[in-house]
Amino acid sequence: MRPSERRLALTVFLVAVLIPLAAILTRVVIPGPPLPGPLPVVPGTTPIDHVVVIMKENHAFDNYFGTFPGVNGLPPNVSLPDGYGGNVSPHWMGADWSPDLSHSRSSELAAYANGTNAGFAVAVDGGDPSLANVTMGYYDAREIPDYWSLARDYTLADAYFQSMLGPTIPNRFFSFAGTNAGQTTDALFDVSFNVPTIFDQLSARGISWRYYYTPGIFHGPLPSYFTGVSSSATKMAQLVPMDRLLPDLAANNTVQVTYIDPEDSGSISEHPPQNVTLGEQWTMSIIHAVMALPTWNRTAIFLMWDENGGFYDHVVPPQVDEWGYGFRVPMIVISPYARRGYVDSQVMDHTSILKFIATNWGLPSLTPREAQANDLFSAFAFPPSANGTTAALPEGASTPASAGNGLPSSATISLVAAVWSTEGAGP
Repeated sequence: MRPSERRLALTVFLVAVLIPLAAILTRVVIPGPPLPGPLPVVPGTTPIDHVVVIMKENHAFDNYFGTFPGVNGLPPNVSLPDGYGGNVSPHWMGADWSPDLSHSRSSELAAYANGTNAGFAVAVDGGDPSLANVTMGYYDAREIPDYWSLARDYTLADAYFQSMLGPTIPNRFFSFAGTNAGQTTDALFDVSFNVPTIFDQLSARGISWRYYYTPGIFHGPLPSYFTGVSSSATKMAQLVPMDRLLPDLAANNTVQVTYIDPEDSGSISEHPPQNVTLGEQWTMSIIHAVMALPTWNRTAIFLMWDENGGFYDHVVPPQVDEWGYGFRVPMIVISPYARRGYVDSQVMDHTSILKFIATNWGLPSLTPREAQANDLFSAFAFPPSANGTTAALPEGASTPASAGNGLPSSATISLVAAVWSTEGAGP
């Protein structure tokens, strides 16, 4: 190898490995010990005083629920130009995985195609014509039966959008900061954002919270890039590696607001080319563990996907500001108080999670985007009390969850938990 080639190889290595690694090492999080017994509970304005946010990866609404009964699903006879003189149409995937599709901001803007949603097949091509067909593929109850069962038994939102046309990280920022803080890519090196987050608000009110994450190769836990979190050792201790999640739930070592972010995982996030059925099983193990907690009758679980991952969705997203909305993604509201078998068509996005939390605990909006968002209350049926407000179920009362709630067997849960514990915090 000539000297010039060695220098080039060294430069590539530094850029691709050492610089991202150095950025991660500066954000090493040392989680605190398990919390000492039950924490004080700050009551909400509804019966809900525990919120669990589970955000999976890279599937559009039409890709998971486009053929679900009663929703605004795939229209008949739709087809898109493939860029090679032909057309592609929606079709059953016929597999439990797919290749990864381009889903950068530029690709998503190309798919949006000036408000027509007609550019998906061309936008994801990347020089491989077969990917144009993949973008129009969909899954159904044959691959993701538990998600479909949850949608039948609880509330499925069919007008819930990713917060912006773009990839994972800026969309996840919206879910806890109400903004992308100007971020448009998944590249996080030596950056910090002086923007308040929901975690700052919760801490100020004495509402316990925790953010479970999968340690990644190229970036640290996402809240650690926000100065309100990174400057506080107490808050940083609430950023907890994912391998603590199931043990914490089993030990009832829980908090009032829990964010679960498996974004960097190689097996459970459902990011293509991961197996969607296996990802679903892991999610259901978490949901089942939450349902087994003594706080279940006061809990709301919000299960959604961060962005569409390049998969087709036919609904043109409304543009509420310079960033979004982006394309529709699935959202399922799971709670003893969720409307049973209900399809919620209120327009919402990731900041609606913040709006629910803010409304429930009387917090101010973090951003104008959050202030204008719908608050997800349309997915709930809270019982009236004598004074016209809402009342919680009595402690220990049975909940109205149906028997056919799509939960996996105990054996499946144990298997998933065992597999995850051997994987540790990802591949």
